Amino acid sequence: MTGEKSLLFTLAMKEGGNVKFGGNQSGKIISIGTIGNSSISINNVWLVDGLEHNLLSISQFCDNGYDVMFGKTNCTVVNKDDNSIVFKGKRIENVYKINFSELVDQKVICLLSMHDKK
Repeated sequence: MTGEKSLLFTLAMKEGGNVKFGGNQSGKIISIGTIGNSSISINNVWLVDGLEHNLLSISQFCDNGYDVMFGKTNCTVVNKDDNSIVFKGKRIENVYKINFSELVDQKVICLLSMHDKK
C-alpha cells in the first residue's frame, strides 16, 4: 500500500474498499497498480487516500518471485531465480524498515519512484 501515486508505474482505478490503519483511522482504496522498475516490480499495490507510509506485505514479495528472510537485526529480500540479494532492511524496535536512501547506497534502484534519476 502507498499513498504516493507517483510511485506506481501502472495504475487501474479500483471501485470501493477501505483500509484501517493505526490510530483507528481509515483510508479509501482509490487505485491498484505496480511499483518498481524493469529490475524488480511488485504487483497489486493499493493506492490508499491518506496513507502516509509505504507498506508492502511479505506475501507480495513472495508472490512476485522473491524470498524474504528475517534475522534478529535485519531482513533480506532475495531473488528466487538466482539467489541474489535484492536489498536489506534494518529492524528498528519491532518493525523491519527499508530506508529508500540506503537502497541507493546498496546500488539498488528497485522500488524507487520512476521520477528518480538514480
